[in-house]
Amino acid sequence: MKSFKCILLSSIFSIFYSLHVFSQNQTGNFLYRCNEKLVDIVMEDLFTPPVASRVHVYPNIAAYGVLCKCNKNMKPIEGKLNELGSLPSPPEGIDCFLSSRAAFTTVAKKLVYSEYLISEFENQENTTWLSAHQNDSAMLNRSLDYGKTVGQNIIMWMKKDNYDYTRTLSRYVLSDTAGAWQPTGPDYANAIEPNWPLIRSFLFDSTTLIKCIPNVPYSEKKNSDYYKNAYAMYKQSLELDTEKKVIASFWDCNPNITKSAGHFTYFVHKISPAGHWICLAGQACKNRQLDEYKTAEVYTFLTLAIFEGIRSCWTSKYFYNALRPETYINRLILPKWKSFIETPPFPEYTSGHSVISGASSTVLTALIPQPYEFTDSTEMYINLPPRHFNNFVDAANEASISRFYGGIHYRPSLDNGLVQGRQVAEFILRKIN
Repeated sequence: MKSFKCILLSSIFSIFYSLHVFSQNQTGNFLYRCNEKLVDIVMEDLFTPPVASRVHVYPNIAAYGVLCKCNKNMKPIEGKLNELGSLPSPPEGIDCFLSSRAAFTTVAKKLVYSEYLISEFENQENTTWLSAHQNDSAMLNRSLDYGKTVGQNIIMWMKKDNYDYTRTLSRYVLSDTAGAWQPTGPDYANAIEPNWPLIRSFLFDSTTLIKCIPNVPYSEKKNSDYYKNAYAMYKQSLELDTEKKVIASFWDCNPNITKSAGHFTYFVHKISPAGHWICLAGQACKNRQLDEYKTAEVYTFLTLAIFEGIRSCWTSKYFYNALRPETYINRLILPKWKSFIETPPFPEYTSGHSVISGASSTVLTALIPQPYEFTDSTEMYINLPPRHFNNFVDAANEASISRFYGGIHYRPSLDNGLVQGRQVAEFILRKIN
């Protein structure tokens, strides 16, 4: 009899333990799953880097806003983000993590084309939650309703950020000024998002906007710094070894590149620069076993830094309106010279990758417990082997120099872009803290 009781108690304990583990494994890290799904959808929907930064930041702000209402120890964002009013307080008897996820997906669905993919994700998450919580549909519905309410508040605020207005403005008009940006092959596409600086900032105003170091003055004289920068680019392209090609390809992160095969032209969708750093952040949160509150802080501060970094960078790009190395080298050094990776359709100075990487690495270094070294396997989906980094700064430096190896940015654009991004991130960390 005693043996039977022991077996029974052991069985009950095993069942309880299995349910507990199931609950933790299936419901923990929900923001990791949300952001991974959104990265995939952004790649599928083919958003440009500036638009992708907007798609990523608002859902994370919504999720963070819910958790701030549930945990008073979190750094509040109400009153710190431009024009964001108070968010509604949570009712009794909800799962705040479930509400946070609902706020994330509610906002995300307003920002993507493939809304059905988010709906499918929500259904899977809800089914898993019910299985882990004794089919408590009443709590599920209360939690979802609150999350959707916060999400709608964020959507109303989002609609006032001038994005819709910038969709109505005229296409970019090319300048015939010496040194002005010109379209490059293979598509010779018009400039992307020339009006992005008009989008509302979350934290900056006209007095606090981070300005980059001035660009090297344009010149076609062989003894000028501009020509020397271009010649250094041309020279390194002749000496591009396998390692540099791998680095250039690993950090390419061009959301849409054109490929040709015989008479056919096709397009390859790739992860965006923002998506690459978001994946690294998620990996770090899991490796460091950060709780959901700290994970929300990491994702929110990171996506704010990426958004503001791109906004600052795009302000620089269209202020200096610098032509790309391919145009300059074709004109003055070697006709028909081509960059190793495809040149994106917007001005050269400063480097978006450098700004984003400088900003991202600064935020992640501040929020992820250090020291932290990691292996980046983000690009394995396109058969590029993982790369190991001692820290986030090393990864940012490699991401930056990859644009020089790829033949699309001069060194000043890279070095000054990293500084620009770090300054953006440092301002954000000071402002919210």
